[in-house]
Amino acid sequence: MISGIHVSTAGGLHKAPIKLKELGLSAGQIFTANQRRWKNKEISPSVKSEFLEVSQDLIIVSHASYLINFASANPEVVEKSYIALREELDRCKELGIGYLVMHPGAHQKAGLEKGIEMISSALRRVLPEVSGGPLLLLENTAGAGTTIGTSLEELAVIRECSELPELIGYCIDTAHAHGAGYKISDTETVSVFVEQIDSVLGCSNVKAFHMNDSKVECDSHRDRHEHFGEGTIGLNGLRSLFNAPRFAATPGIAETPGNDDDRAIDIRKLVEEK
Repeated sequence: MISGIHVSTAGGLHKAPIKLKELGLSAGQIFTANQRRWKNKEISPSVKSEFLEVSQDLIIVSHASYLINFASANPEVVEKSYIALREELDRCKELGIGYLVMHPGAHQKAGLEKGIEMISSALRRVLPEVSGGPLLLLENTAGAGTTIGTSLEELAVIRECSELPELIGYCIDTAHAHGAGYKISDTETVSVFVEQIDSVLGCSNVKAFHMNDSKVECDSHRDRHEHFGEGTIGLNGLRSLFNAPRFAATPGIAETPGNDDDRAIDIRKLVEEK
């Protein structure tokens, strides 16, 4: 994989790519706005210009708001989600960001089948409205509560039912996969996991990985990130996946605890010594 981290935008969006270059990294993930608010300010022309200039030669991924949930039982939340995603797609387009990661959502009382239908329908509505925008990456989940996307198959069904496969790809989070019951603890289990990804999603459709160790056990249906080698996945499995040949050109982004420098230390642990 291509080494990357989730990087802070403190001090301005343009600070993130500058930090990535200082750390010698070729990829990174940012929030283009506050991920826990519905309303956000527009990006000023000067910030846009600075970001475009300093982010050249980097692979930048954005992460959409955690509030977005098209499967919500509350129609107001569904409509706010539409507006939030539309605005995020527009921001990514303005900033030249090619990938946007989104959690599928939670079906609450509607049930899994209805939840998937609601998400697919919403994506069918919003994605064509932003021509030339980023590829939307559906992220797998650990399976807490009624969250959708716990299995690779659920992600594939959302993409298929959206009828817009060319506008949708996937982001695989290792801690979420571990929490959902996928074993990735050594070379053998990673090999099986990669084959599962290819069979269900297609490796070529996976455009980013969130690389995280986990504080909790496999199949716990919980999501608790940990530093590489200090959790229940272990360094061997994470390193094996990171260095899998099929994902050599895919950004692997550390979302481990701490600050940017801490995450940079973590991601370097996964690079195989030649």
